[in-house]
Amino acid sequence: MTTAPITSLLQAEEQHMLMLFLPVRSEGLQSAIESVGKVFGTAGPGTDLRPSQGVHFFMLYHMPAGASSPIIVPTFQTAPAFAGKAKDLLLVLSIYDADFEPYIGSFLTDPAIVGKLNTLLAEMDEDGLGIAPDDPASAANILANGGVEKNAEAFFQLLMRYNFADPTVPATGPGGSTNPQPAPRYTLGATFPGLTIAKILDPATGYPAAGSLWPSREGTPPPPAITYEPSTPPAAV
Repeated sequence: MTTAPITSLLQAEEQHMLMLFLPVRSEGLQSAIESVGKVFGTAGPGTDLRPSQGVHFFMLYHMPAGASSPIIVPTFQTAPAFAGKAKDLLLVLSIYDADFEPYIGSFLTDPAIVGKLNTLLAEMDEDGLGIAPDDPASAANILANGGVEKNAEAFFQLLMRYNFADPTVPATGPGGSTNPQPAPRYTLGATFPGLTIAKILDPATGYPAAGSLWPSREGTPPPPAITYEPSTPPAAV
């Protein structure tokens, strides 16, 4: 049976990119990394949150304070030290389904994840960046007023302060878009536009064995560790 190609997508079916450049205390870096890793990698018992969170991929990258570019051209850089305190950089990259606020808001439904997000804010260092401690969207103010769960809109604003990505730029397929944005910040491509995590996990639209091939993060049994065959490095130039 031939299926007509996709010619339009709703907001909930589109993919977007998150690319956060977070200034963190050097001494709190490991805690920040662990917190972000658990935000993407753990969930509370009972419910598989992957369809609602819609995270396809994520990447964490740490740059120590004052470090140089890891490749031959300049890339990222850390924020200057302030009052004698160095700042590290934590880069958080994610490809996700739906719009920005539903995506971020889905993490706030799980108390364990909320706790990790609050830990992340506690490790951030916004001193010297022109952000007043009483700014409603500052990490210090959010924590002082009940944390991310009670200050969702302020938390969204905080993330957007450090988000290089434009949440209005959707990942487009090989055929392009009939309504492209004028001068978008970047081009984001998708091999399978509209293939959301919810569809992948739904036997009717995705992989019938998805539940057993890729168990829920809190499933029974728990998801196993996977052995990945080492890749062959390219020959030295």
